[in-house]
Formats: sequence, C-alpha cells, structure tokens
Amino acid sequence: MDYVRLGNSGLHVSTISLGCWIFGGANPTYGKPGKVAPGEAVRIIERALDLGVNLIDNANRYTGGEAEEILGAAIKGRRADVVVATKVRGRMGPGPNDEGLSRAHIMREVENSLRRLGTDYIDLYQAHSVDWNTPLEETLRAFDDLVTQGKVRYIGCSNFPAWMLAKSLWTSDIHRLVKFISIQPAYSLANREVEKEVQPLCVDQGIGMILYSPLGGGLLSGKYGRGAPAGSRGAAESHLLEQAQQFGAGLRILEEIANELGKTPAQVALNWIIHRPAVASAIVGASRVDQLEENVGAVGWTLSAEGVARLDEAFAQ
Repeated sequence: MDYVRLGNSGLHVSTISLGCWIFGGANPTYGKPGKVAPGEAVRIIERALDLGVNLIDNANRYTGGEAEEILGAAIKGRRADVVVATKVRGRMGPGPNDEGLSRAHIMREVENSLRRLGTDYIDLYQAHSVDWNTPLEETLRAFDDLVTQGKVRYIGCSNFPAWMLAKSLWTSDIHRLVKFISIQPAYSLANREVEKEVQPLCVDQGIGMILYSPLGGGLLSGKYGRGAPAGSRGAAESHLLEQAQQFGAGLRILEEIANELGKTPAQVALNWIIHRPAVASAIVGASRVDQLEENVGAVGWTLSAEGVARLDEAFAQ
C-alpha cells in the first residue's frame, strides 16, 4: 500500500480507502438501505486493514448508524492502525435539531458516533454537505471545540462547492479556528467536474481530496460493456447503462490499456485517479473481499505518461 499526507496536515492515509455506506441492514430508519450483512462487512474491513488500507470512511447516517457500529466492531483491538473518518449533517431523528451543522446537532451527534464506533476519538470528522441554515462560524467553532477536547483530531468537508470551501478556510483564518484539511468530492474519469474549480483550490490551499465514486458508480469497472449483469448496480440504476453508451469509446480504450498492462479496467481507472493533483485517497466500496482485493491492486505501480494521455483524451469533458 502507498501512503500520502492528507493535504498539508501531518496525517498519512492510504491511497485506497474503504467506504462503509453499503454496510448494514436493508431497512434503516434513516439513510439508504445496506447491502452487506454485518458479518461479511466485518470480514471486508479486517481484510482491508490486512492489505494496508488505513482510512475507513463512514457517516452517522449510513444505514441509520449501523455502519458505524459495524466499523467499531471490526476495529476493536486495532484502533491505532485505523484512520476513522465519519460525517455529520444528515437527518438522524424527527426533531427540528436532528439534522444540520448547528452546534446543537454536532455536539449531540459526535457523542452518538463515538458510542457506535466504540472509540473516544474520531480521526477525521467531516461536514457531510453544506448547511445553508447555519452560519459557518457556528459550525467551525463547534468543530474547534471538539478538537480542543480531543474528541476529534482533524476536520474535513464533503460536497462543498469551491467558493464555500474557500469561505470556510477564510472564516477559520480570521477567527483562528481549526481548518478543514480535506474535502470529499465525486471524481472519476467519467466525472471530472472538480477539475474546474475545486481541484485548483485544493492545490493552491493544500487541501487533500478524498474521492467518492472514483469508479463512476461501477461504470469504470468493465462490467457494463455488454449490458448490466444480473444483480449489478447497473441492473437497478438505468443511468449507468446510459453512461456506458455515452462513454463507449473511452471505456473501450480503458479496456485496451488494462489488457496491455495485465490489469483490470477498475485498477487502471483507480491508478489514474490516485495520481491526480491534490488527490490523497480514493474511496472504494466492496460487497465482497475479492472486489476489495482487486481495487487494492491499483496501488504499487504507475501508468505511463502515454497511458495517462490516452485516458485524458478518451474521457475529455
């Protein structure tokens, strides 16, 4: 496994990380349904740690909190080896203060996350998305207090537009509050929108990017070249097949490069993304151990300049 600094911080994270959003039951009160039962999810997390993955990404809302409980069970006895990242923002109850980035919600939810995770600190606590109804200073002061208390070590954000991230950094500067060290955007060969504004800001300000959907929701895995396999995500989400047609020429080139290198399309797509400017880690989801092992195979080698250029051109947007 390869490790890099997360932005300008001193924290080192694996270039491939594991996401927990599909871990847990199918009928949570809040959050999306899970697809991986707790026992198998624990096995996947344990295998990830054995392979050198140290960054595990979660959120209080994933399967209504069950995903955090699963992660807590999996890392018991190995806590020091893990960079635990989780998020706060989404609705976790019926009341008016049961969502958002207010001080009231953050202070309550951090305690709930700590309890579910079975730990006394969170390595990276992230704002899951912008809360347009709460002042930035209120959110950042709450995060600053949590860092001072030792309950949180670093903070980050997710799904923030570039201007809001810039405003957040400015707010921290003028009020001498803890700063976001990372942002979590969607970024892949099939979705390069962050290259317009977010990525240049991150390069300039030393913010690390932790990417979700680095395989375009499975589009870049190579499984949709001839339709959607039974049980695949594309079988349930028709937009993936539409994208497969849209990026047909690019997907063929991705497969050609993979065949030339003796790699899988997913490994090539991940290798391309983890070497982009400001990228610290790419979050992969896995419903089976072998999927995880394939994705970790994206590390330890580097695409040639020619290969990078071919992919850049094939997926130009």
